[in-house]
Amino acid sequence: MTKVKGYWKLFYSLFVLSLVLAVFLIGCGQKGEGAASAGKANGEKIQVYTSIFPLYDFTRTIGGEHVQVTNLLPPGAEGHDYEPSAKDMAKLNEAKLFIYNGAGYETWIENVTKNLDPQKTKALDASQGLQLIETEMHEHEGEHAHEGEHSHKGESVHEEDHSEHAHGKYDPHVWLNPMLAKQQAEKVKNALAEVDPAHKDAYEANYKKLAADLDALDKEYKDVIGKAKKKELVVSHKAFAYLTRQYGLIQLSVSGLSPSEEPSQQQLKSLIDTVKAHNIKYVAFEGLVENKVAKTVQRESGAEAVTLYTIENVTKEQFDAGKTYIDLMKENLNTLKKVLEVQ
Repeated sequence: MTKVKGYWKLFYSLFVLSLVLAVFLIGCGQKGEGAASAGKANGEKIQVYTSIFPLYDFTRTIGGEHVQVTNLLPPGAEGHDYEPSAKDMAKLNEAKLFIYNGAGYETWIENVTKNLDPQKTKALDASQGLQLIETEMHEHEGEHAHEGEHSHKGESVHEEDHSEHAHGKYDPHVWLNPMLAKQQAEKVKNALAEVDPAHKDAYEANYKKLAADLDALDKEYKDVIGKAKKKELVVSHKAFAYLTRQYGLIQLSVSGLSPSEEPSQQQLKSLIDTVKAHNIKYVAFEGLVENKVAKTVQRESGAEAVTLYTIENVTKEQFDAGKTYIDLMKENLNTLKKVLEVQ
């Protein structure tokens, strides 16, 4: 009997020891699994959304392998017509960072930002603090330019229809000046470092490379336009004031800030007369909008149509080809060589 009890005691001890060992091994396994999950989570890319192509391009360049960037505007879409859908809002609420142009470009921005959780998604106004051009000032300068007073280079237009209200007080197309684009890129870098401090050094290094490329782009524009025979630029969309101001050009536009707003017959006649008076041979059309009025100007004035990209978005072909902001700005410069009759 004592011998049987001894067997049961030994069996019981072994059973308890097995249970303890099993619990220990399971615990170790769970720790290992937990570490693997954490490692995977730490290795996940930061989710970022942008509102226009230049900011998308700057973010993917600065963020590199640490960032997953999505532009709200699908390739080929017209930015002035876009409004976020409920699906877009759901995506934004899952993002770590949302970068928008500001300066009145996104007319829907207030409704979006008020529905974002600031503890979860940081919203960045990329134009805040930049030196902006007032659209009302453009209107007055356009009147002076039409009277032959070209003292305000870079912002002359031919309207009095207050089309600045399409965006607000300011012209939002700041990215068309490479030096302002550089300031926007710096804001992107700072925001990425704020939401993802672990990769701050990488963001800083990538930004410095981009900043150097933007400096080189600015110099190339200055060198080329410095040799231009003409200074007047006729465009179908009054979006190039930041570019024309930076490089001492005069913008003569067919329409206002919104390409959907057409000038009156009187304004159209005035521009046609101006095109003929200045012996202008080209009318620049933006890449994403077919402007019937601009085509009328071309037909009536005999000027040739060329493409000048506003770059707020790209075509599907450009996107698939991996075109960058700098690529498209260089294509614009090649067009300007022709339009301005660079020697």
